[in-house]
Amino acid sequence: MKADDLISMILILGVLPVTILLIVYYIQKAKIRERMQLLEKGIDITSLQKKDSPFNNILMWGMLSTGVGLGLLLGFLLIEQGIFKDDAIMGILAILFGGIGLTIYYFINKRGGNK
Repeated sequence: MKADDLISMILILGVLPVTILLIVYYIQKAKIRERMQLLEKGIDITSLQKKDSPFNNILMWGMLSTGVGLGLLLGFLLIEQGIFKDDAIMGILAILFGGIGLTIYYFINKRGGNK
């Protein structure tokens, strides 16, 4: 293993996740601090709480990321088998399968009687 590969692995597996976690932590801390200040001033915070945020829907994000992952896997397999020579097929399939995942989510959500 080369030194460049080792440094790249350390950055990807160590520094990047820690940085992302710190960013999320400080964003949440700022939200809590803001709400506490509003409560101290006597302002009602129920208007700040969004109940229909698309980021709260775990099933949607799970199906999207599963579709993207399957698209990337299929693209990689097609390139390894020699069926396609261009790497662009991985991006195309990732977008296609991500869209299929979101379409499946839409029909599951519609059938379940959710919003």
